[in-house]
Amino acid sequence: MVRSTKKRILAAMLGVGLAFGGAAAQAAGPIKLRFAAAPTGSTWYAYAGALRTAMLEGLPAGSAVDILTTPMAIANTKLLGAQRAEIGMIFPPVAAWAVQGFGPFESKIDNVRGLIGGMDQYYHRITVQKDSPIRSIADIKEKKIPVRIGTGPAGSLNEYIARLILAANDLTYEEIESYGGSIAKAGFEVLRDQFADKRLDMIIGITTAGHPNTAQLSIAPGQRFIGLSDKAIDYLAKYGFAPATMPAGMFEGQNEAVRGVGFTTSLYASTAVSEEDAYAITKAIMERRENIKRAFGSMEGWTVEGSAAPGNLGVPLHPGAAKYYKEIGVLK
Repeated sequence: MVRSTKKRILAAMLGVGLAFGGAAAQAAGPIKLRFAAAPTGSTWYAYAGALRTAMLEGLPAGSAVDILTTPMAIANTKLLGAQRAEIGMIFPPVAAWAVQGFGPFESKIDNVRGLIGGMDQYYHRITVQKDSPIRSIADIKEKKIPVRIGTGPAGSLNEYIARLILAANDLTYEEIESYGGSIAKAGFEVLRDQFADKRLDMIIGITTAGHPNTAQLSIAPGQRFIGLSDKAIDYLAKYGFAPATMPAGMFEGQNEAVRGVGFTTSLYASTAVSEEDAYAITKAIMERRENIKRAFGSMEGWTVEGSAAPGNLGVPLHPGAAKYYKEIGVLK
């Protein structure tokens, strides 16, 4: 049950007056949803608050959306798979891995379907100290640099992409440790403090435009971004990541574009959600898309067409979402 105090906290956190218009979506009765989101204070948690507001504006009276704090994409996929949540935000590569039973998924998860794709744009992030001699990941292996790398907690997408980026350069954690380096797996607050104290040389993970976690690293002692080679980009494409270039000027001191890979934030549902309810959820959010976009600069590129694009989902659309997109002419 969603408590009134949680509603007030979410409203205060967003700090924006989202006046959502549009007709209510059709559904037989109130819809009760558990929404797998992200840790409090994160960008995804703020997204979840805005999406929840849109859904409650558009769904039948008496509907409820309970936002779950989670470790994000991989955990959200598992929650949908176990039917411990009805909807959740996931990155498309992660959704595709789940279907294949690949990487962090020990068995296949085949009951996750897309609702809305392409809500923002994420990029890989390799950050080094501003005065670091490291110019590329390849330098580490070539010069046997004892680099101290920080990444997300074990099982997080930040940590998994770190493994893949290193593997794309024929490196492993064990090899880095053999050079005298180290791998720290922790939450961002810990990594930020270690980076500021120069106890870390590099942080590998993901970011989006204006992400506060990444922006904080520009303050002290300063950061420099490292791009990926063609070889690494091709390697990562096999795992569902698309080539993407971080534009210059996204963060303080970032004067050059950064070539690499990226993906979007997308919304998914369990197949346990009925076609009628999935249609209503999709319609409620899409009719308020422009208002949601105005609250988040990172959502600037979110389009109606991109919402149904296969590349922005990684798994098939839920039949209820497909019905909505056909109704508005995006799908045939």
